[in-house]
Amino acid sequence: MAEKKKYPQVAIVGRVNVGKSTLFNRIVGKPLAVVDSTPGVTRDRIRKPVEWDGILFEVIDTGGLFPPDEDAIWPVVRKHIEKAVDEAEIVLFVVDAKSGLTPYDEEIADWLRTKDKDVILVANKTEGKRKAVEEFYSLGMGEPIEISAAHGYGVGDLLDRVAEILKDKGFTPSDEESRDRIRVSIIGRPNVGKSSLLNAIVGQEISVVSEVPGTTRDSVDIETDDFIFVDTAGLKRKYKDEIEYFAHLRSMRSLHFGEVIIVVMDISTPITRMDKRILGAVLEEGKATIVALNKADLVSGTKRKELFPHIQSELIFAQFVPKIFISAVTGENLDYLKVLIKKVYEEWGRRVDRERLLNVVGKAVDRYNPPYQIFDIRQVRVRPPHFKLVVEKDLPAHYIRYLERHIRDNFGFLGTPIFWEQVEKRKRKKRR
Repeated sequence: MAEKKKYPQVAIVGRVNVGKSTLFNRIVGKPLAVVDSTPGVTRDRIRKPVEWDGILFEVIDTGGLFPPDEDAIWPVVRKHIEKAVDEAEIVLFVVDAKSGLTPYDEEIADWLRTKDKDVILVANKTEGKRKAVEEFYSLGMGEPIEISAAHGYGVGDLLDRVAEILKDKGFTPSDEESRDRIRVSIIGRPNVGKSSLLNAIVGQEISVVSEVPGTTRDSVDIETDDFIFVDTAGLKRKYKDEIEYFAHLRSMRSLHFGEVIIVVMDISTPITRMDKRILGAVLEEGKATIVALNKADLVSGTKRKELFPHIQSELIFAQFVPKIFISAVTGENLDYLKVLIKKVYEEWGRRVDRERLLNVVGKAVDRYNPPYQIFDIRQVRVRPPHFKLVVEKDLPAHYIRYLERHIRDNFGFLGTPIFWEQVEKRKRKKRR
């Protein structure tokens, strides 16, 4: 019996080097697919669950169709692409607006017509002086949606269209699926106590613990009743050999697939630039985040009170992230850390009531008028929360921060970054 698909699937196809992987990365919000100007870099199908406007679906990146003749593994790549299209509910057919229509595009369009699929024609690379896309109408795939995957232009409109088609197909917005275990990644500089923390939480020695920085070379997944913990090699600026470098890459991969990230810092030493860079990378990934101030047993209670305002100042860009003193040696606050993991995970998946959202934003606007008119706001995504503004013109960063403060004051979102998309309202042409 065939395995039932978990989500409806959306496949990205097109000839080589039209920006399929860049679009995939833009949609999923992280650089999972390799992006390179060399044709044929993407070989395998890369897939990732995505939520937009309440609809869950799985987006699939594929290799480029019609690569160079000398590509020996092309038959295998073509087989993977055909399988992705056959299993997809929607196909995003990407063309390159900069280079224009090619015979390869026409061949792909003919091939897709034989598949009887819902196809959305996507004209990529329309940034700057946009070339007219009228020539792509000849493909018979309808009006192309103009985007710039590299800059994010038009991608929100594309995802709106995907969600609309899936709703028409009977896929309905539903509560986020509950998971038995939360995936927790533990990251930080070398020798801040990540492995000791993992061992203390799970109650047995799983990872090798040593005073020598860089002892952990690989990621270790440990399942408990409530969590799946991933201990990782420490991150730092320079690497003395290839082994350390690949350990870094594996650490970043655990960052991509973790849901809650514990950033461990050594409270017995000053916060470093690398600590801040690691925390910043986590927030850019859009993860639910906790800062664990480890080795608290080495710092007295009085000293902690003096240190905490300084820590808040050093990490001012992450005021919404909870910071907790812990000790992997004595077990201090480890039970509370587990409670906090569940709390920030819940906040990460929070969907706010639309009527209340409009009311909160309306009051904020009344108190401090924006430089340009706001026509609408809605939450289009969770994990991480993502809000879409329809505006007269893009609002400046300081006003977005002002709106975000009001949203956090009213809805929480403890430990999770909030992402914003601004779409300028299209003016209707006056009838004569």
